[in-house]
Amino acid sequence: MAISLCTLSDIQEYEPDITDYGLPSFDNEITRANADVVRDIRVKWWPTQQIGLYDINYLGANSIEMNEDLLTASQWTTAAVYQVLGFHILPKLSKFEVDGDVFQNKMQYYRKEYEREFDLVLRDGVEYDLDSSGTVENREKEPQHYLRLKR
Repeated sequence: MAISLCTLSDIQEYEPDITDYGLPSFDNEITRANADVVRDIRVKWWPTQQIGLYDINYLGANSIEMNEDLLTASQWTTAAVYQVLGFHILPKLSKFEVDGDVFQNKMQYYRKEYEREFDLVLRDGVEYDLDSSGTVENREKEPQHYLRLKR
C-alpha cells in the first residue's frame, strides 16, 4: 500500500492559489511526489537504519526492504509538499523563459526547501515503527547522524 504524505489541502497551505492556474487535478503529481519522498528515505536513511540493527552479513543482497507504512506520515508532510511543488506542479506551470518567470523562481525555492527539510527530519530522527507495535518509541526515532563524517 502506498503511504499518503500530503494532500491538496496541505499544498494549499503553502500556495493558496494553486488551483487557479488551470490544472484539472493534482492527484498524479501528489502520488509521484509521495513516491519520490519514500524513495529518498529508502536511499538516504534506510541503509543507516539497517547498519545499526543488523549484522553486517545481512546487508547487501540479503538486506530487508523498508516498509513505508511503518513511517510516521505526518513527519514527512512538509517535505512532500515541497517535493510536489518544486518537482511536479510548478514545472508544469512554468514557461521556462530565459530570464525566468515566477513559477521558475518558486520551483527553485521549493527544491531547496525540500532538501533542507529532508535533512532536518533525518537529523531530528526518522519515526519508524520498527517492531510494528502501532506506536513509535523513543528508540525507534533516534537520529542516525550525529554530524559525523559519512564515508
